[in-house]
Amino acid sequence: MDNSNHSGNLKHTEGQPPDSTLEVIEVVEIDIEIEIEDREEPMSFSVVVDERFHDTVRAHIQATEEMQLFEHGNDKPLPCPPHGRKAIRLVGHRCPIVTLGVRYEHRTIEHRFAPSETVFKAMQWAVGKKGFNLDPVAAAKANLILPGADAPLPREAALGKFVKHGHCTLVVDLTLKDFSNG
Repeated sequence: MDNSNHSGNLKHTEGQPPDSTLEVIEVVEIDIEIEIEDREEPMSFSVVVDERFHDTVRAHIQATEEMQLFEHGNDKPLPCPPHGRKAIRLVGHRCPIVTLGVRYEHRTIEHRFAPSETVFKAMQWAVGKKGFNLDPVAAAKANLILPGADAPLPREAALGKFVKHGHCTLVVDLTLKDFSNG
């Protein structure tokens, strides 16, 4: 049997142009905003979501292997690239856990949080049953503040932002002071 008239393309019909359909590989990018310990401002950039996601992010922020990548507000390091999302907010921190010491009325209690957990979540713990067990009226007035500071910590901020370099602990005061009038 002579196959000399057949091309390598099995879909090709003699006298017709070759089938030019190619497999299309979708390149998905994600916008990233990342807060990094010891840096005042977050960084923003886009990367391709693939198996090199963590390495690509680390290269953009010039981070070492010891730096953990967390999604803002989550308590575990980001295990894999996020799929199906257009943007993500990350926290880069070398401490996998931050020990938070909260001082209130001559007592200090400690709890362990991921550096990506928010001040709001830490405050909820501090005023709740496992913390100082404040009544609902007092809990509604509560804020966390750095010792010696004159303004409360922003509730949406990640705890890791306030941890001093070389440490994995953070000490704050629980205050019921009203900051709404400046």
